[in-house]
Amino acid sequence: MIKKNPLQANESKKAVRLKDLKIFAESLGIRFKKIELLELAFVHSSYQNEHSEFEEDNERLEFLGDSVLGLVVARYLYGKYPKASEGELSRLKSKLVSTTVLNSISDQLGLSAHVLLGRGEGSGSGQKKLGANLFEALIGAVYLDQGMEAAEKIILKNLIEFAENSEKLESVKDFKTLLQEVCQRKFKTLPTYRLLRESGPDHAKTFQVSVKIRDKYETEGIGKNKKFAEQDAARNMLRILGIKNG
Repeated sequence: MIKKNPLQANESKKAVRLKDLKIFAESLGIRFKKIELLELAFVHSSYQNEHSEFEEDNERLEFLGDSVLGLVVARYLYGKYPKASEGELSRLKSKLVSTTVLNSISDQLGLSAHVLLGRGEGSGSGQKKLGANLFEALIGAVYLDQGMEAAEKIILKNLIEFAENSEKLESVKDFKTLLQEVCQRKFKTLPTYRLLRESGPDHAKTFQVSVKIRDKYETEGIGKNKKFAEQDAARNMLRILGIKNG
C-alpha cells in the first residue's frame, strides 16, 4: 500500500482551493493577478492561529476594505443627494455599511462557503459579524489587486439596491435578533411567532404574523413573505416595549 506524502496532499488541497477561488472571482467578474490575496481574504484569525501555512489572517485586508467601502459609499451619496446635509448623509451611510446590510450581501455572494475557520470558532458574537467582515476583506483584496475602480464597481453593484430601495434597506434590519436579546434580558424567555394568514395571488401574497411574549404582550406584522412579516411584527413589539431601535 502506497502512503500519501502529507506535503503533496497539502499542496494538492491548496491547488484545488485556489482553483475554486479563481472560479468564484470570475463569477464576480474579476480576474485576480495575485490569487493569494483573495485566498488571504478568507483566512479567519481562528484558523490562522491553529495552522502554520498562513503568516497572517484577513484582518488587515478587512481594515483596508472598510476604509475603501466608506470612501466609495460617501462619494456615491455625496453625488446622489446634492442637497442633503452632513448629518443626513452620515445617517444614510451608516445604514448602508451596517453589519446587517453587509451580512446580507455576504450571504448573497456566498462568501462563508470559502472561509477557513478554526475548530474553536463557534456561534458567538464574533460570528454575527463574520459575513460583514468577509465582504470588507474581499473589498480590500480587490482594491490591492485591481485598484479603486474595480473595488468601487463591486461595492456599488451590491449596495445599489439598498441605496435606492428604502424597503430593501429596512428589510435587513434585524429586529428579530434585537427582540430576542431584549426578551432574554427582561423576561428570561423568547418571543414566539405564529403565522395568522396568507392572502392575495401567488405572485403578490401578503403574510400576517403574530408575535407574543408570554401572555403579557402580543402584536402583529405583515410582509410580502413570512420572514418580512416576522421582522415587521418584531419591530412593532419593540415599539410597544419602548425600545428606540425598533
